[in-house]
Amino acid sequence: MTLEKIVKACLPHFENEHLGVPKYARFYNAIKQAVHAGDLLPGDKLPSEQALSARLPASLGTLQKALKALSDDGIVIREHGRGTFIRDQEVKFEDIRVFRFLDEGRPLPLNLQGLGIREVELDTELAEFFGQQRAAVVQRLVQVEGEPWTFNEFYMPLAYAEALMERPASDFDGLSLHEYLFHTQRILTSRFMHRLGVGPFSADARHSLALPDDVQCGMQWQVRGYSRDGLPTTFQRFELQPGHREIEITTQAMQPAQVTRGSGA
Repeated sequence: MTLEKIVKACLPHFENEHLGVPKYARFYNAIKQAVHAGDLLPGDKLPSEQALSARLPASLGTLQKALKALSDDGIVIREHGRGTFIRDQEVKFEDIRVFRFLDEGRPLPLNLQGLGIREVELDTELAEFFGQQRAAVVQRLVQVEGEPWTFNEFYMPLAYAEALMERPASDFDGLSLHEYLFHTQRILTSRFMHRLGVGPFSADARHSLALPDDVQCGMQWQVRGYSRDGLPTTFQRFELQPGHREIEITTQAMQPAQVTRGSGA
């Protein structure tokens, strides 16, 4: 039974020798190690947070924070209405996550708030990139803990977005679009080209971020995504507010480090 396997894997991490490690990090490390050791296998369903809290010396809030970190780092996948499952580690979605910020070696968890999806006419540059005149764009707000919200636009070919066009904005909350494209259409974005500069915020960004009149410009970060065959797959634009923390941009796959210290319990 998965619950018993998890309890067995986690309890040693809650012994006195780990008192200096936050409780969410202890649970995170225990699950990660159990996956790497083969004790938890792809497709294993994790028990509910309530069942885990009843068997482990950790609160619901602590477990929720740990499970979010595990999801953000690609170790588990959380499916609405179905539960949380161990993810197939052969596809490392944390390695293709663009919006990355590190805290002691581990990518910080992100909040994704969907604003909606629509079909748009592309400008000349993007039309040349995609090889077509129109595309679908998902607008979102993105936030790493403690930082200002960032406005994001995620473009993809209309053929990729057919099943998404009628979805309400709330369906995009927390949804990894790269992962969605892989699981539904086997479209894997594995290489990115970045362009960064400073410029005025777009009208959509100003409205969505409720920017004051004296904030006119921010970082304009454009990301072109390509498949392993070099074909264009996605285009993203991030508009970051002044004062945002530094960005982590990697050019090769990285394994997330074990959590040792951090804020929270």
